[in-house]
Amino acid sequence: MFEWSVTSAMFAAIVGGIVGFLSGLFGVGGGFLLVPVLNAILGVPISLAVGSTACYTIGPATVALLSRKPKAGFVELPLILSGGLFVGVWVGTKAITTLSTAANIDVLGHAVPALDLMVLLCYAVLMTFISATSLIDAMSPAANSNVRRRGLLTSVKLRPIAAIPDLRPGSYSIPLLAWTGLIVGFLSGFLGMSGGLVLIPAAIYLLGLRVHDATTITIVIVWLVSIQSTLMHALNGNVQRSLVVALLVCGTIGAGVGTQVAVNLKSSQLKLGFGLLVLVSAMIVFGKLCVLWHDSATSVVQAIIQPRPVAAAFE
Repeated sequence: MFEWSVTSAMFAAIVGGIVGFLSGLFGVGGGFLLVPVLNAILGVPISLAVGSTACYTIGPATVALLSRKPKAGFVELPLILSGGLFVGVWVGTKAITTLSTAANIDVLGHAVPALDLMVLLCYAVLMTFISATSLIDAMSPAANSNVRRRGLLTSVKLRPIAAIPDLRPGSYSIPLLAWTGLIVGFLSGFLGMSGGLVLIPAAIYLLGLRVHDATTITIVIVWLVSIQSTLMHALNGNVQRSLVVALLVCGTIGAGVGTQVAVNLKSSQLKLGFGLLVLVSAMIVFGKLCVLWHDSATSVVQAIIQPRPVAAAFE
């Protein structure tokens, strides 16, 4: 059971500052790192870690957004995504609520909590794939090339089409953007992350945006998603205010510093750093899954060998 203390508050403040810096640096909300760390190290229940992280993300995302001062086009595309984002967040939040009351899932003879298993397993698979993709791309000869990548979705002209002059390429299919928003919104509601983990590679490889443009777009979307996700989780009682405040103490400062540092880094450096960060997060998640599996086995053994009262044996 999670117990709040002065030590917990200090640790949360330190973690918030580090994650805030990484949020500004890479344009991600940091939820993909915060949720596993809070659950694995502080012992915060998954539902509270997801909801509180979504609320915390508003702080660093606001600082990063104000620091970058995006043009109109960098706001227009996220607004097109907002409808799908809202629906996705609602579905993901409902899934969290449903799984929190579900029975344990049997994994190789060990009973593991359904919510913990599903959330952490999704994190592990997603992080492993994105980390591998980012690291391979960062070490390729064209990592710092100024040649704009052709996005996989830019050639799909599913009408209606949105023309956004501030971006290159400047035309996007609105239905495809809506479905992208739905997926990102679900991940935000279900995993507590603001979508940056998925949006950075999606903006680069699917929409064909350059790394710095993709980072700016992502920050705007992270800000929108974090507000929607916070409202949903607050209504479901998944936000702990003391934890959020502790995270925000240093998180907003870290976000401002990270944003300034990012401007002076090369594309290959951003990709490499992002890939390594996701890889470390994946290792934390795999470690937590192993602990869950081991703890469930230990609990079963203790229940079997624990002496029972004589009277209870005949019940």
